[in-house]
This record gives sequence, C-alpha cells and structure tokens, in this order.
Amino acid sequence: MAQRRNQIILTIDDEENIRDSFRMFLEDYDYQVLEARNGREGLEIFAQEKPDLVICDLRMPEVDGLEVIEKITQDSPDTPIIVVSGTGIIGDAIEAIRCGAWNYLLKPIQDMSVLLHAINQATERARLIVENRAYQEHLEEEVTKRTLALQKAIKDLNKSHLKLKVSEQKYRVIFDNLQDVYLEMHFDGKVIEISPSISHISQYYREDIINSSIERIFPSLQDRDHLFNQLRTEGKIYDYELNLQDKDKTQIPCSLNASYQKGKDQTEDKICATLRDVTDRKQAEARIKHLAFYDSLTGLPNRRLLLDRLEQNISRIRRSNHFGAMLFLDLDRFKNINDSLGHPIGDSLLQEVAKRLLHDLRAEDSVSRLGGDEFVMLLSDLGDNSINAAAIAQQKAEHIKFRLAEKYNIDGHELHVTPSIGVAMFPSDRNNPETGDDILRYADTAMYRAKDDGRDTIRFFLPSMQAAADSRLAVEKELRYALERDELSLYFQPQVNGKGEILGAETLARWIHPEKGFISPATFIPIAEATGLILPIGEWVLQTACEHLKAWSDSGIAVNHLAVNVSPRQFRQPNFVNQVENILAQTGADPTQLGLELTEGMVIDNISDTIEKMKALKNLGIELSIDDFGTGYSSLTYLKKMPLDILKIDQSFVRDIETDVNDAAIVDTIISMATHLDLKVIAEGVETKFELEFLEEKGCPLYQGYFFSKPVPNEQFIKLLKAGTTFC
Repeated sequence: MAQRRNQIILTIDDEENIRDSFRMFLEDYDYQVLEARNGREGLEIFAQEKPDLVICDLRMPEVDGLEVIEKITQDSPDTPIIVVSGTGIIGDAIEAIRCGAWNYLLKPIQDMSVLLHAINQATERARLIVENRAYQEHLEEEVTKRTLALQKAIKDLNKSHLKLKVSEQKYRVIFDNLQDVYLEMHFDGKVIEISPSISHISQYYREDIINSSIERIFPSLQDRDHLFNQLRTEGKIYDYELNLQDKDKTQIPCSLNASYQKGKDQTEDKICATLRDVTDRKQAEARIKHLAFYDSLTGLPNRRLLLDRLEQNISRIRRSNHFGAMLFLDLDRFKNINDSLGHPIGDSLLQEVAKRLLHDLRAEDSVSRLGGDEFVMLLSDLGDNSINAAAIAQQKAEHIKFRLAEKYNIDGHELHVTPSIGVAMFPSDRNNPETGDDILRYADTAMYRAKDDGRDTIRFFLPSMQAAADSRLAVEKELRYALERDELSLYFQPQVNGKGEILGAETLARWIHPEKGFISPATFIPIAEATGLILPIGEWVLQTACEHLKAWSDSGIAVNHLAVNVSPRQFRQPNFVNQVENILAQTGADPTQLGLELTEGMVIDNISDTIEKMKALKNLGIELSIDDFGTGYSSLTYLKKMPLDILKIDQSFVRDIETDVNDAAIVDTIISMATHLDLKVIAEGVETKFELEFLEEKGCPLYQGYFFSKPVPNEQFIKLLKAGTTFC
C-alpha cells in the first residue's frame, strides 16, 4: 500500500506542551497533526477525521487512554495506536497493549527519533496488515469464485451425466424396441452391433449375429459386393433391396439404408445401416401388379395382359408362318340372370364359366375376361395350314359351346346359359400385319354376328363383317343425336277387323335422317337396345304416343287402342311403372286407350317382378299384350298367371300358313289357346287375302298388316281414323 503524501496523526494528551512538541516535530516530516486535549475530544476528532495513526496518553481527565484505545480498536482495528505515557508501571503497559495499543513509549521522550521510528514501524505494519487483508480477501474471493465455479461445474457435470444417463436409457429403449434393425459392421463383414429387433423380422436373436459374419444372414456374394463397392465409392446407399436368409433358409425381402463411417483414433472403418422387412410392401406390389393384369372376380388375365400375350403370339406366329385364333365369347341373356337373381349369383356364375373355360386348356393357350360376361380364349400355334387351323378353332369353339350349355347349380338355382362365339383367325393377311387390337376387334365383330344370327352359335370373322360393324358404329353415333335433332317420328299401323274397320293401331318409331333418308327400324332398334339408347328413345315414344292420344281425343277422333312397344331394358327399370304413370298425368291421355306390347322373353325373365309390374300397369287401366307370340319360351302356366289382354301372332307364322302346314297348325293352336284363356288375338303381317280368310276361318278377329295398311305418319292416320276404315 503506497504511503500518503500527508498522513494524518491524531495526538491525544492533556499536556499542551507535549502536544506542541509532537506537532512541531511531526510537521517537519510532512505529517498533518490533529490535537485533542482529552480522551472525549480525541474520540470525537477520530470519528470525524479518521486519522492514519493515533498517539495517546493514558492518564487523562474525563475519558482515560485505555477507554480511548478500546473504542478506536473496536471501530478501526487497523488504525495504529502508540501510547506515550509518563507512568512507568509495567502493568499499565501490558493493559494498554491488551486493549489494542501497537506500541508503548515513556515520556518525556528525550530522542524524538524514537517516536519517528515507532511511527514508521506502526504505519508500515498497518500497510502490511491492510495489504495482507486485501490479499486474503482477494484470495477468499478467488477461492469463493472458484468454489462456486467448481460447484457449478460439478452441478453441470451432474446434470450432463444425468442427461447422458437419461439419453442413454432413452436410446437404449429405442434401440431395444426398434421396428427396423440397426446394424454396424466392419468392411470384412464382421457384425459389431445389431439391434434386438432382428428377432422381429427373423428367427435370429441379437446374440446369434453379434461378432459373426454378415454372410450368415446375407449369403449372396453379389449382394454383398454391390453393397460394399457402392459404400466405398459413394459413401451411402439408399433403399438397397436384398434378401435376408433366415435360420430355416427362408428368404425375407429387405430394404437397406447404409453409410460409410471413417474410423477415428485408430478405430476401424465401419458401416452403419438400418434394415427393414419389406415383405408386406412386396406383397402389396404383387397384389397391385396382379390387379393390373388379372381380373379380380375370376382370377383370369384381363384385357391388358391379353393384348400383351396376343402381341407376342402375333410376332411368334409371323416368324413361324403358323396360324392362331381368338375366340370371343359373350353369354346370352346373362343380364336377365343378373337383374333377376342379383349380382352375387351372377358373379358366382361367371366364376363357374371361367372354371369350365380353363378345363382341358393347353399350356400354350390362355383364357381372359374382358369384363361383364365377355371372355376371350387365345389359341396359339394351330399349325401352318389355314384350313386345318380353322377346323381346330371350330372344334374348340364347339367344345366350349357344349360345356357352357350344361346346367349350373348356383346357391340352389338351376341356371342355363349359352355363348355366342366369334372366331378371328390370325394372321388373316400376311401382307398387311394386324395388331392385337385389330384381332380383338375382328373377334368382337364375329361375336356380334353370332348374336344377330340368333345367339348360341359360332361365327368366323369375314372382312364384310367389319364393314357392317363400322356401319353399325356410324349409325350408333348418329342415333345419339337423333332425338336432339328431332329426327325421330311416330308412324301408326292400323289394327282392324275383317271389314277393315279401325279398332286400334300399333305405334312404330321411324328415323328420317337428313342426309341418309329413311333408316330401317331393323337397323337402329337393335343398336339402341345394345347401347342403352333405347331408354330415352322408348320414353320419348311413350310420351309422344300419349300426346297423340290426347290430341286425337280433344279433336273428337276416337281410337280404342293404341299399342306402344316396350323394350326389355325399358321394362326392367325399377321406376318403369312410375314413369308410365307420370307420362299419363303430364299428357292427360286416357290410360284405357293405351296398350303396352311386351315380348315373350321379357315376361319370363324374373317372372315375379314381371307379374307385379303388369298388375300395377293394369291397375292404371292399360291393356297388355304379348308381341310376336310363339317365337319365345312362354308356357301355358305363365300365361295363366299373367294379367294379359291380347296375344299377337308373329308374322313369321302368318307369312307361311299357305305353304307350311306346321305354321298353319301353330297359328290355329295360338288362336284356340287365346280363346281358352279369354284373350284377344291379333295376327301380325297379314298381306294376302288367303291369309285373311284362313285367319277368319280359325276365329282370329283382329288383323294388322300391309293387306290393310302400311305404317303411316300422323296426318295420314288421322284421315284413316276419320274414315273409320282402311278400305277407302
């Protein structure tokens, strides 16, 4: 501690001359001297000035020196106190030192240098005490700081240790419960770590694999080499697929992600990897692939796989100059079964059909389901002779036709179906190679020809068929716009008695194309049935016919019966009866003047639903008739159950009654049966006087045909109605 330039010394003595002598001496040594005459005054000055040193007498009035020493020592223990006293009693000196005096001198002081030496010694001691205390305080402060720092470090270390312990526990739990497998190994293939989850995907346990070679679970050298090489060159590998071999040699498909870890501090390089069992993913991919190429109901190849196989067959046959064949099958009247018995029965039937098609199938041939009730059989390599190849295809088609016609027992239902089969040979022209789509289209066209020719038959594709199919497609496109363009109209063919008196009429749809002119109903009605266009067309016909009935009635023109043909598709609609009822309400037509003509095939499909609808229509006042009677499968039992009013004898029987005794007998039987059932009879297609006279003789009261009138438009029919007869 540096000495102040003018240190302050307080002298406390009741003798003035002593004080003066001290002051004069000390001021010569640059000390600032304060004087007190007694102990009380000395304590007051000390409290105010805080001197650096005190010189004090012992024997003083009011407050003696010992008391002064005690109080100063209590307030400022580091302030030096020198006692200068005239008493030479040793006990006083000891007591003064005990109370806190630093030195004791006797007065009078003969040599003032003794005092100066005592002062210097005391101030130096005080300096050392202060510095030592400061140093001690500094040390204590440093120790405290370091202790606190150490305590904090220990606390932080404990926290870190705790966190590390918690983290280790957490990651151990994660490690032990990993779903994927964690794996560490050296590049020599030695496994140095593997998670317990290895037992989740295999029969191995962690202990089985640790310190063993990776070859144990990945025996494929090719897989291992590819893995190690890529890790050495790229450092990482993602979603690498390889098979893990289980204890029982089962191959488990896995996906591996791995990275190359460079060794540190003399540790070896290693591979860190995660392994995942992708069995479920592979199975899902296989299912997706199967769904992409196979029919979900029957398990047969679908259209995509069929075309792929067909293209391969075409290429192979073209190289070998051999022939192949495609058989396109459609089940006749399958929709009737589906609609009447429900889709589950229909699906079961399709599955049984698929099984029969696979029976006796050659390994090189295949069967596919295109959808609905359409199947395709692909026959490969039928030899290099086109005639023999066609004969083999014909024989196979006949065999299929026979097998599919056998009865089916589905959930207690005895069912019968027949196929219409179209056959396309390929190549049909070696100079103009066909595609798979071409062959499929040819077979489809031949199948539709088989349907048009009466179903349950086989037809081979001919180029003329494709031309007819193209024409059919063009008609279909035009027909879709016919209603919108108001190209359809109604014609009416009178129904008369033997005198030609008009008792009713049949409504017939006619299509007058603006460019192609008159298009026959025989052309567009089957197309409308096949495409579903018959539904809007049928509704339009019924609506327009009822509007005519209302208009005729309002004009005072009487017509007892106006028949409207109902298509099977139209009749099977769940809301058909409501549709009829709504049309009658909208048009205001008299339902007792309206008749609906149903076909035989329509009424025997789902007989209970048919009878229910017929009764509902009868309750509206509508007359019901069976059109083209005798061409279908009606039985007397069904006829007796149905609320019918009229039987119409098909024109195919009427046309040949003059030359065919069988047709004449059939007509006679139908008339007798109708009379027995109390039903009206109308003979269609009456064109000659002989036919009329024969029918009259057999008791048929009503007729329809060109002998009386062809179908005529509304304006001309109104004229006939007003005349009351067709003989005018």
